[in-house]
Amino acid sequence: MTDDKVKSGGEMWDQRFSSEEYAYGKEANIWLSERISQINPPPHNRALFPADGEGRNAVWAATIGWNSEVFDLSSVGKQKCQLLAEEHGVTVNYEVDDLELRRFPDKVFDLIACSWFHTPSEIRKVHMPRMLHSLKSGGHFIMEGYHTSQMPLHSGGPKSLDLLFDLDEVLGELIGEKAPQMHIIHTAVTSTVLDESALHKGQARVVRLHLQRV
Repeated sequence: MTDDKVKSGGEMWDQRFSSEEYAYGKEANIWLSERISQINPPPHNRALFPADGEGRNAVWAATIGWNSEVFDLSSVGKQKCQLLAEEHGVTVNYEVDDLELRRFPDKVFDLIACSWFHTPSEIRKVHMPRMLHSLKSGGHFIMEGYHTSQMPLHSGGPKSLDLLFDLDEVLGELIGEKAPQMHIIHTAVTSTVLDESALHKGQARVVRLHLQRV
């Protein structure tokens, strides 16, 4: 693993999370929390929250019985996550790491869930399917991200089509030949009103996915 790559990639997010306030709030993403609440966490479970920033989703999941783990580029995000976990009386295992560099053991997670995990398409196409191999058989993958039609809106998200999601394209990658066999539970492109923080607020266009490893 190249530590310099992780450090340089995390500088922007360290700055974003440097305020005492939580950049995207302390509450879990609504879509993730709704879907995860429908799944009973099995005994000795493991749940992975990639790119969870200050840890709001992982901490919330820990409060309802999931053994939450995070990887993210930001060491400041890790510190904020630890504070939030202490506030809720739970623990979260948080590693400063990069999707492109991270090793994913096969079949170890019962749940992988992420919100707003936008990466360049050339990285996403290779490494998101690779990550799915770390799901156990029967494990769930849940994701929400900004759709390509988000571009003219001002409720958050990257201003690059390459970083935004086209449902058919992303779904094709996540159930394609590089991914494990996945069952589609739910897919949608929809409008929603975000109220997560000043950075994610207002009418938005999003892609929502819920898949399960066969």
